[in-house]
Amino acid sequence: MKIALIQTKQNELYNFINPNTSFSRERALELQNEMLEQFFTLANRLETDCDLIVTSEAINFCGEGYALPGEYASYIPGYPEDEIFARLGKVAAKKGAWLVAGVYNRRITQDGEQKCYNSAVIYNRQGELVALYDKIHLTDGEKENLTAGSSAVVVETDMGKMGVAICFDMQFPDVCRKCKEKGAKFMAVPTWGWESSYGYQRIQEIQIPVIETMAVPYWMEIEGERRPSAVIDQNCRILAEGSRDKAEIIYGWIY
Repeated sequence: MKIALIQTKQNELYNFINPNTSFSRERALELQNEMLEQFFTLANRLETDCDLIVTSEAINFCGEGYALPGEYASYIPGYPEDEIFARLGKVAAKKGAWLVAGVYNRRITQDGEQKCYNSAVIYNRQGELVALYDKIHLTDGEKENLTAGSSAVVVETDMGKMGVAICFDMQFPDVCRKCKEKGAKFMAVPTWGWESSYGYQRIQEIQIPVIETMAVPYWMEIEGERRPSAVIDQNCRILAEGSRDKAEIIYGWIY
């Protein structure tokens, strides 16, 4: 199985360390679009013999709520009708690969309430949207504007069953464990914070490979406990790893 990790480099919209940060609506949307186009530019450069493409978490992040004017949900695309979902499907179809993409989205629930989620959308090789996983373990900041998911997701692919987790999920054992119980043979993990100690704990618990795609922070390189995008086997061996300071595509293989 050939894997492509699309590691992006964040812009000033991701300035989490300055609580006085604020943006006009026009500027926030401009920065959000800049990040999306960075991703799609990289995606267009992908080799066409990949089996699986994994993005970083929330490639369409819109900024922190306190930094934005107006309703937070107005910055988040509606699922599945917004253009971003069609564009992602075209990437999967053009490259003939499965795609796991981290995307903020908003949906109308069965009771008619609009809610926003940090999700991973999964496309097959034909570009068809086949599954959606909502991040279960939200950070404190996310809880202000997003709704947590409730169910682990495992997708049947032609490479075997694939489990999905997002970032902070990896600090808790339940998501990976439930995916393994459902038959997952490997995990795809969009993230902004791959912390190796937690990640290796999960791998040791479930004994299957993990494919994680990071994003490079706006204000610094990836450093310390956090590590770049990587393909890691069931024995915690790094089979492929990205750099700490730039946007790039990383290729790896699981045999």
